[in-house]
Amino acid sequence: MHSMQDNRDQVERGSREAPTRLVMDAQGNEWVVHEVDTPQAWAHGDRCLIFSSPAIVRRVWSYPDGWVRLSPRDLLKLLGSTARA
Repeated sequence: MHSMQDNRDQVERGSREAPTRLVMDAQGNEWVVHEVDTPQAWAHGDRCLIFSSPAIVRRVWSYPDGWVRLSPRDLLKLLGSTARA
């Protein structure tokens, strides 16, 4: 697989739903990121960010209110080591 830059980013617009971001990590993995309500009893908070790739899905419970404006690099930092998998 060829090397791709980790600054590929897209914000989907024109939807009434919460903003969605598409970012690519340094290894070429694409992550779709969006915020969701979490009313379930097991939830760690009222809302979370969902990071999903073709192979894995992760929830992030601690993130800034302005997450949608973070750089792709800073957004991926919220995942910690998961983004390098």
